[in-house]
Amino acid sequence: MPKKSDANVRAPLSRWGRCNSSQAHVDGALVVYLAGELDLSTAQQLRRRLMAVAESNTAATIVLDLSDVSFIDAHSCGLIVNAWSVAKSHGRRLRVDGLRGIPARVFRLLGLEPVLAWRTPETHQGGIIGGRYGGGGQRPAERRSVGGTHAAR
Repeated sequence: MPKKSDANVRAPLSRWGRCNSSQAHVDGALVVYLAGELDLSTAQQLRRRLMAVAESNTAATIVLDLSDVSFIDAHSCGLIVNAWSVAKSHGRRLRVDGLRGIPARVFRLLGLEPVLAWRTPETHQGGIIGGRYGGGGQRPAERRSVGGTHAAR
């Protein structure tokens, strides 16, 4: 398990309706933690966050930790692919970590797992739930998923 910088403290969460986000530097990578639902209602904020991160010079590796994402639509996946392309054009690598549940199925159906996924609990031997960077299994109060229309599915 990688050690988190700055005594395991994450930046404060940003709330976008039914989604939360924060970021931290972990082992030289910029990790963006997302929680809740990524759909059309959060697309504008997601696009802004992803483009800012993809175009920044803060780290050569960018990891989107989706461990606490309960729902993602194809449009949001397209935004992630666009950010991956922008990061790649700037000489950076963008990966997705912590895919499980609906997000894992959507990434699999769209054929994005081989290109973007760092690893998923379904493919990791032992079935560990959560991402490489500590999402999922650890749920401090500030990282709880926000309930929404897709939470009960």
